Amino acid sequence: MNKLKILFLIGACFLQCKCREPFKPAHGSLPFLVYFPSRYRGLCVGTLVSRVAVLTAAVCVTNPSSHINKDTRPINVVVGATYRHPRRGIRVQVMKILVPNLEKIGAGNRAYLLSMSPAILLLKRKVPDILTETPLRAIEIDYKGDEVLTLQEECFMPGWHFFYKGDVIYPVNKFLLQRNVRVQFMNIVKKSLWCEALTIKFQKALSNLGFLGLFDKTACVCVRDPDRIAQPCHGMYGAPLVCRGKAVGMLMAPDAQWSNCTGFSNLIHIFSSNALKEFMTCVSNLFDPEEKLNWAAMKKKLYDDIRPDTYDYVPEIYDRITSSSASSSQLQEQ
Repeated sequence: MNKLKILFLIGACFLQCKCREPFKPAHGSLPFLVYFPSRYRGLCVGTLVSRVAVLTAAVCVTNPSSHINKDTRPINVVVGATYRHPRRGIRVQVMKILVPNLEKIGAGNRAYLLSMSPAILLLKRKVPDILTETPLRAIEIDYKGDEVLTLQEECFMPGWHFFYKGDVIYPVNKFLLQRNVRVQFMNIVKKSLWCEALTIKFQKALSNLGFLGLFDKTACVCVRDPDRIAQPCHGMYGAPLVCRGKAVGMLMAPDAQWSNCTGFSNLIHIFSSNALKEFMTCVSNLFDPEEKLNWAAMKKKLYDDIRPDTYDYVPEIYDRITSSSASSSQLQEQ
């Protein structure tokens, strides 16, 4: 009996270690990831498609319910760092925003299309590798549908806010962002089984925007954490879904997504869908990945061990590290 208990405990520990909990990736393993403050969504994630072009969600730079086509206020994209700190990374000004031309479309349909559309941010300058903590590298975008995704396929999504089991949804869309970027591996699952409730919420949210049609289920995939530990949530608009070494989709859905933060499922819009194909083909000339990333090598790089004495910041620049157990008042006297 004791042997059975020991085997059970070993098995439980093994399963706990192999869970899909979001983790801090190794330094430099996400050279394509950027972020920026958004007028409409707080914090948004972006994906480098070239050294001077960023792919993000249209809802980060537009208001679907407004007649204004895009945000005209200054936007600075933070590149070259995945730790959010005022003195980390390089801020590059956005010179131009490209979104689908929907001016002649009715307000309801326009709001729906913008809610599921990407946008391209053109940066003012190219940042040399020598100036960044992490040299910038673009990732390949699968906008032609070359990668046929299958059920239970494993993909990952990076970002700065994952909703964990037991977390609280605060009123008025208040949420706490992680300082360090996190990565979570998720599986592609059946929409009818795991995203049906979320689809209904989407439909209601689109109706509130004035859209009277039906939600296009073919334009997205359902991803889920099978261990029900965490899921992408607030502050993750524009986060890419990376499968087989390519960005295949993006989190760019209406606010109904966040009322489901306890469901451990997400709907991810696919770049190769019929609704986005024309826009993605139009802007594809801006895509300039310098190298094709190997899927196995990319996953291995995420897990590369970090030395125990490695900090999230440079101590000499940001803070004085002390091992003393004295109180703050005693340290000030010193």
